[in-house]
Parts: sequence; structure tokens; C-alpha cells
Amino acid sequence: MMFATAVVAGCGSNSNNDTASQPAPTIHATTQVVDPFVDDTADGQQRETVTRIIALGNERKAPDNAIIAALVASRAEGFWRVHHSGSGGRNLFGWSQKWDNRPALDEGAVTDAIENFYAGAESQGDAAKNGNPVDYAVAIQLSDHFGGRTYFEDRTAYNANLPDFRTQDTVRHKYAEALPYARAAFDQL
Repeated sequence: MMFATAVVAGCGSNSNNDTASQPAPTIHATTQVVDPFVDDTADGQQRETVTRIIALGNERKAPDNAIIAALVASRAEGFWRVHHSGSGGRNLFGWSQKWDNRPALDEGAVTDAIENFYAGAESQGDAAKNGNPVDYAVAIQLSDHFGGRTYFEDRTAYNANLPDFRTQDTVRHKYAEALPYARAAFDQL
């Protein structure tokens, strides 16, 4: 019996170190790691914005998917930049500056934009879509009628409809592209 065990054990070893000793690739080894702040060229502004979105979500006791949805929308609409200046100025969630005339980096304006998004996340109609952060984020944005604004009309800038936000399908596609970055940022912070 001992001899048979030794023979079987000996058969299992292979002195060829080329491929036999290398472990098979796993999903973790083959999945590309996303750096959520890869395009943060504004001295850490993206990280600061993401931290703020997460902190305000935690203060409201928002579920993780609501926080991730907020990150998805903010990433898709403006790469987590607090404000986009100029005549076509946009806030953190892509809304026209005409809805808020405060200075570009006004702390209150940023907090209000985030809080408004979370208020939409808590509404009954939008909360029903919370199983998927992309669907959730799109629903929140499309149902946001603060002050009478309408999503697709507000995405017109410089007398042209922004192509990535022209239809619900293009919005959903843009938001889906933002999801891995949102998840990575959420996990990191």
C-alpha cells in the first residue's frame, strides 16, 4: 500500500517547469483593474468629489447602489469635475448652470447638486430601479424636474444637442461606460 502511494505521488510530479508548474489564470488575474482617477488632471479634484458624494450618501444612510448610481451619473456627465465653466456651464451631474447662478466652485452648489440627486434616489419611482446602478442613475436623472428642467432639453449646449446624451440609449451607454470607474472609486474610498 505504501509502495503504491509513493508511485502515485511520484507520477504526479513533473520536472518540466515550462508550463506545468504555472497556475491556471483566474478571473482576478485576467480582469483589467480600473484606475478610477486615471484622468484626474485637476490636482485631485475627482478624488475630492467622489469622497464628498460618498460622504453625503453615508450621511443620508443611502444604500450602496444609490451611492454608486450618484458616482455613475457624475462620472458620465462630467468625469467627477465639480463644475464646467463657460457659456455652456454644467454642474456635477451635467445640469446647466442656469439652474444655479452661484460661483463655479461654491461649496453650497456642489452639496445641493449631490443632495438633489440623492433625493431623487429616494423617490418611490426611482428607488424601484435600484437593483442596477446604471438604470437607477438614468431614472434619477430623467425624473429630475427641479425648477422645471428637463433632461434632454438641458443637454443642449452651444445650440447643439450633446451627442452622448441625445437619447435614452446613448445616455445608458455613457452611464454603462462609467460604471466600472464608479465601482472602483466606491471600493477604493
